[in-house]
Amino acid sequence: MASVLKVDTITGVTTAGSISVTGEGNSTTTNLQQGLTKAWLSCENEGTLSIHGSINISSISDDATGRIGITINNNFANNDYSISGIAGGNSNSDRNLALGDDANLTAGGFVVDIKNSSGTAADVPYASSTIHGDLA
Repeated sequence: MASVLKVDTITGVTTAGSISVTGEGNSTTTNLQQGLTKAWLSCENEGTLSIHGSINISSISDDATGRIGITINNNFANNDYSISGIAGGNSNSDRNLALGDDANLTAGGFVVDIKNSSGTAADVPYASSTIHGDLA
């Protein structure tokens, strides 16, 4: 018989914000909070800049062709968070998403640059980022 657990809040016993989950094989544990995505963004910067969906992103800005400024709503504890992302176009040309050369990675935001396979800045109909790290 399957069990169903319904709760609104899970709180650690020793530390309220620290819950460990037993991993596969029962030999390791993972801190649940450390493994959660703390912010994500799906947006378009081709034509009108717009957010398709997001969590913990307060705003984005069109800083230049292929350059998007991203402002985080609830800041990270520091600038040691991890960002992964992807950018896509509507042609056969590859698109690459990377932290901007002058990203000034801060607890409250960062800049990404999107370039095509020739290294030219390009606006695209789809770009997304996922951010992991410790919130302040």
